[in-house]
Amino acid sequence: MKSKFKFLLKDSIKKKINTKSFKIINLVLFIIIIGVINLDSVVKLFGGDFDELVNIYVVDEYGVYDEFKEIMDANYFDVLKNYNAEVKLADKNIEELKENIKEEEKKDIIINIKKIEEENLEKVFDVDIISYEYLDALLYQNIYSALNAVKENKALSMAGIDQSVLDQVYKNIEVNRVLLSEDAKEDEEFLQLIGSVITIAFIVPFFLLINLIVQMIGAEINEEKSSKSMEVIISSVSPEAHFMSKLISANVFAITQGALLLLYAFIGSIIRVFTSTGLNETMNTAIGANPESVGKINEYINLFLHSDIASKLLTGIPLFIILILLSFLAYSLFIGVLASVTTNMEDYNQIQTPVMVFLMIGYFLAIYASVYQGSVFINIMSYVPFISGILAPVMYTLGELTVGGLLIAILLLVIVNVLLYKYGLKVYKVGILNYSSNNLWKKIFKALKS
Repeated sequence: MKSKFKFLLKDSIKKKINTKSFKIINLVLFIIIIGVINLDSVVKLFGGDFDELVNIYVVDEYGVYDEFKEIMDANYFDVLKNYNAEVKLADKNIEELKENIKEEEKKDIIINIKKIEEENLEKVFDVDIISYEYLDALLYQNIYSALNAVKENKALSMAGIDQSVLDQVYKNIEVNRVLLSEDAKEDEEFLQLIGSVITIAFIVPFFLLINLIVQMIGAEINEEKSSKSMEVIISSVSPEAHFMSKLISANVFAITQGALLLLYAFIGSIIRVFTSTGLNETMNTAIGANPESVGKINEYINLFLHSDIASKLLTGIPLFIILILLSFLAYSLFIGVLASVTTNMEDYNQIQTPVMVFLMIGYFLAIYASVYQGSVFINIMSYVPFISGILAPVMYTLGELTVGGLLIAILLLVIVNVLLYKYGLKVYKVGILNYSSNNLWKKIFKALKS
């Protein structure tokens, strides 16, 4: 019997992994994941003058260039960087600049700040923005906002307000944040941001892999029932061996697929580090860094590595793995039992609803966990089997759950898996040979009663 079970398990795994479709899909996923991680390099690879510097020439007749450049560099540094643009004082006259842009079809921009005959508070100066083609809306809006800020400053100055007063009005306030909680830590906001990114990176693959398991078990059982091969298989092996072969093969496939996705992401990240963009530039762009924060990247990395989140992850990862594997098994048992009483994919699509409900509840609670920290409801739900697998690791990472809480969630999942196997197997034995087209839910309750 053991050799028959091994043959059934090996054949089931082979049908899932050793196929052209699996290899083609993973090749496509490999290309897509690496491409997404290195999207900017991919875009540049196919041509375009993305590295060409866009000069924003300022022809200043009014004497406000320094103020305009200061506002652009201080408030819109990240925008200028994204467009590879730089504000410069023009060293040529308007006609020469226009002729140069027109001849070479350059992306350069000319901002002509002109004096007017009679200055007033509403119209301090006139501005022409000259370019070869229409500017991108975001860049144009930022230039417009900076010019408007310069105009407001000059209008206030013209109204007779002393410059020292204006300097005080526009000077940024210095805020010292004082936290009364003894548990509050420095740079906690940054660490919470990192924690939120980690949680998203965790819950999305979990959600996708559970869906993969659900679809796979149902499709395989219904295929065997539809082709009438189920009777031949059950005559050779016990329903228990058949049941376990489906569960193990589906979970092995999901774990393999998950490991491959992690490998693809790792390879893509390594390629990212060694491209011209580099890791530091990538992180600077991601956090909207200005020149003052460029040198802080290593500080942020060290901060994370020495933070509670990093130590929590090192402690929690082994428990996360156990929790995830038990969750995979629980969903496999649950959906395998329900799939056994169906005779076609239409019926099977109906019974997926409970599974989807559990998944969606866990998915959204995991997303909202960082928003509603301290929620008693979310904390309680992190212990509920079928939900704990996706929610408990997130709650632990955010500091809302202890190691003891993870162990309780694991224990509850073990109990649920034992009960599902004990009583679900009885339903499975009755259901796999039941080809009745009666009401689906009546069949389920009848099988439970039997």
